[in-house]
Amino acid sequence: MKRQAGILLALGVAVAILTACAGPEAEVDRQDTAQTAFDIGLGALAEGNLPKAITELQRAVDNAPQNPRYHHALGNAYLRSEQIDKAIAEFGRAVELDPRFSDAFNDLGAAYARRQEWDRAIDAFRKAIANPRYLNPERAYMNLGNAYLMQGRYDLAAEEFRRLVDIMPQSPDGYFFLGRTLLAQGKTAEAKDQLEKAIKIDGTVPIFHLDMGIALARLGDKTQAREHLRRAVDLNPIGPEAIEARRRLQELN
Repeated sequence: MKRQAGILLALGVAVAILTACAGPEAEVDRQDTAQTAFDIGLGALAEGNLPKAITELQRAVDNAPQNPRYHHALGNAYLRSEQIDKAIAEFGRAVELDPRFSDAFNDLGAAYARRQEWDRAIDAFRKAIANPRYLNPERAYMNLGNAYLMQGRYDLAAEEFRRLVDIMPQSPDGYFFLGRTLLAQGKTAEAKDQLEKAIKIDGTVPIFHLDMGIALARLGDKTQAREHLRRAVDLNPIGPEAIEARRRLQELN
């Protein structure tokens, strides 16, 4: 009996050792499965195959629920699918797991902005910007400025767009949005100067010319205003900017 008990004990130890060894191996398998699903999901997201992206990225999250990148990617798939509540939940989980994940904070703000929850959006954008190591702060500055613009808080919007111009002087976006904000404030001459800078960098964007036409019309330069409004129409004859440009051209005639 003692010998049998010893054998049973030895077997028990062996089983325990095997079980302990299986744990790390199983975890490695889960991580590998998660990474593979993540890579496939990102590919599907890039191709615009949103159902496949959601399926694969959910598989990544299920296998590695503590990885904030996987939650962030799944949130982006939901956001592009207009499943805003689910996107907010995934972005929220990402920043909970990594409070310095600025891209996730920025995208969380974008999701709140889709629901026009501007105060929550602004809070998320500010948290994105607060990280001094954020590699793409221009995204959050632009989004924060637009949130203020939508609230009619023009001074704060202009402040953010000026920051955007400072860090991205080669991009037309900061100049355009600053110009648009100044137009809303009635600072038409200043708006014209900023819109000129945007058009100089990229003259192929219809809305740049539309806003320039509006500014010039307010300043009394109807000839130049017509040129820019016609340019807005020519660049995209069926776009919303063309519809507004045609309406304003009729007003100038």
